[in-house]
Amino acid sequence: MLNKPPPTIQRIIIIFLTLLFLSSCAAPKSPRILFIGNSYTYFNGGIDKQLQALAPYAATKSIAFGGYTLRDHLNSGAASQTIRQGGWDFVVLQDQSQTPVTDPVKFFEAVRDFDVQVHASGGITILLMTWERPDSVAYGVTTAALAAAYQKAGSELDIPVAPAGLAFAESLRQKPDLILYSQDGHPTLAGTYLAACVVYGMIFGRTPLGNPYSDRSISSELRDFLQGIAAQSLGYR
Repeated sequence: MLNKPPPTIQRIIIIFLTLLFLSSCAAPKSPRILFIGNSYTYFNGGIDKQLQALAPYAATKSIAFGGYTLRDHLNSGAASQTIRQGGWDFVVLQDQSQTPVTDPVKFFEAVRDFDVQVHASGGITILLMTWERPDSVAYGVTTAALAAAYQKAGSELDIPVAPAGLAFAESLRQKPDLILYSQDGHPTLAGTYLAACVVYGMIFGRTPLGNPYSDRSISSELRDFLQGIAAQSLGYR
């Protein structure tokens, strides 16, 4: 069992009511999900595209540039402008892979500032916890440190955290030969798919286990394993 505190009860209720409203409208509208991040988000076609394949009724978009921190996105203005245009039910934030540990104040303040914008536009913020990158372990950027940083920000700002980093670690604990990322942490297709399964389970409030979609290069056996790990990371039985 992965050691991850669940999202706050308040946010679970908000997410549930939002999805209930979306599914019960006379003319149902697709939930709209915006991803803000960097190459960890856009590699392999993007976590957003994998999520859309898992949930074809969803509309997804990504604003992601190589090496960007969340503060870089705030400074550039493009992401903020997109949020202010409104209509996003969920905004998924992924910070640069080291920043939450090496500069936690910068990380926290950027998340807080984005969350204010997301709330003002009527959306819900979700934090996408990234995973340990081998070339940064010596600097303290470990699974445990990243999890602690994301969970601390999520707890203090009342934002649910999609625990992709913990799912990666558990996958590799169970299957040490599985390749989920490169030396600098960029995900393989299997890693991107796993992250998308975690986000799917977080946003839609259901286990990803049993979802029929997987990329053609991912075997059905690997699909089922990754879906099961994602479900476990979120506390689904």
